[in-house]
Amino acid sequence: MAITTDIYYHGEKKQQSFFEGWYLKHQIDQHTYAFIPGISLEKDGSRQPFIQIIHDENSHMIQFDESEFFAEADRFYVRIGNNVFSEEGILLDIQDEQENLSISGQITYGPWAPIQRSKFSPSIMGPFSYLSFMECYHGILSMTHSLQGNLNWNGQAIDFSSGTGYIEKDWGTSFPKAYIWSQSNEFQQQDVQFFFSLADIPFVGFEFLGLICVVVIDGKEYRIATYHGGKVESITREKGQLVIRLKQKNLVLELAVDSQAGHELMAPSQGAMNRIIRENANTNLSIRLYERGKTIFEGEGRMAGFEEVGQVSSFNY
Repeated sequence: MAITTDIYYHGEKKQQSFFEGWYLKHQIDQHTYAFIPGISLEKDGSRQPFIQIIHDENSHMIQFDESEFFAEADRFYVRIGNNVFSEEGILLDIQDEQENLSISGQITYGPWAPIQRSKFSPSIMGPFSYLSFMECYHGILSMTHSLQGNLNWNGQAIDFSSGTGYIEKDWGTSFPKAYIWSQSNEFQQQDVQFFFSLADIPFVGFEFLGLICVVVIDGKEYRIATYHGGKVESITREKGQLVIRLKQKNLVLELAVDSQAGHELMAPSQGAMNRIIRENANTNLSIRLYERGKTIFEGEGRMAGFEEVGQVSSFNY
């Protein structure tokens, strides 16, 4: 059985109803700038490359001609128009009058901090990585890395030196019908990173609630996931926050994230980017992690990403 690795491009041989997108987040001076290069294949086989952009103040969707897309098969290297996204960094030349947007410049990346991988868990999806029929696959490429370089954004020069980056990706046919996603790698304590996703997952005729969560503290990874026996104990809404409690064997994690709606992004349904979701690219969250009743970590994450789409099954919140 082939591994659906999160590193490679999967769309080369796809003919229809498919999408693949990379989420590249850049943070500096309390501000977030995220770029989502990708491609969608609709039911009729037409290919639509795009770049979505989301930052503190707005979001943008820019479409390109099919001929302007190129992706290498065996590493992360995507070119859309004059824009390049790769393991080494990004090179941008975006000029879009309709979106009133002009972005140019280059940001280079320091060494990536990948999640732990094994034969059982070749990606964040664990053994589900080996299955070929999942609706949506998710990958985390780097929990954190340093940034260097500058962008000119509508005439404003932005220096990303000493900034922090994060990269994940998705591919498949459609996003889950209902899910919660959040991420932060900016905590007061150095070298702490956090990722969380909870979604209704269709699976061979039925549906289950899929959980994946990673906390990295000083290089040590704690992972709570469905495939490790992780469960959601509760989801509540308290004073503008979504509060979620997870449990897995001796681990308990409590997440509280400011849940204000963010800016519009387009999401895939049967390959076509025709579904509107909303993401807050710069919010706040707090986490508490316990092991055998002892507090391992407690802290607040800044410049956090948050998406809440629909309501996941079995919970009212």
